[in-house]
Amino acid sequence: MKSIIARTLVVLGLAIMLGGCASYSAQMDRGRSLAKIQRFFVLSNTNDNHALDRQIAEQLKARGREVETGPLTMMPDNTQVIIAFQDHWTWDFGDHLVFLQLSVRDTRSEQSFATVTFSAKIPLHEEASVTVARLVDQLLDKK
Repeated sequence: MKSIIARTLVVLGLAIMLGGCASYSAQMDRGRSLAKIQRFFVLSNTNDNHALDRQIAEQLKARGREVETGPLTMMPDNTQVIIAFQDHWTWDFGDHLVFLQLSVRDTRSEQSFATVTFSAKIPLHEEASVTVARLVDQLLDKK
């Protein structure tokens, strides 16, 4: 009985210590929203070996948005906003995402007006698509 309690306390202690290891944050300029934006362009990153541009596009499409991906020269004329991303991975018997930032900028002014960020001190062992989905949700829900 004592060993069960001891194990439970150890697991609980680890959960508390590791619980603060990942954070999600979102920032949006005052008066801006993505609620009415329908046409997105996800800027491809030539160093992206994990197809994050396509994962971001898939998440936006799943939420009813029109999305294209590619280099800036391939952006359609009717694009309303551009999404650029920065990522950082670590290797621990497999690639793990430890940082992902999505920046949204206006196509006319090219000024960034929204940013969502995922940062983990210790790599989470979850699929990158789960992290991308959370960031897209935060981005679209931010007012």
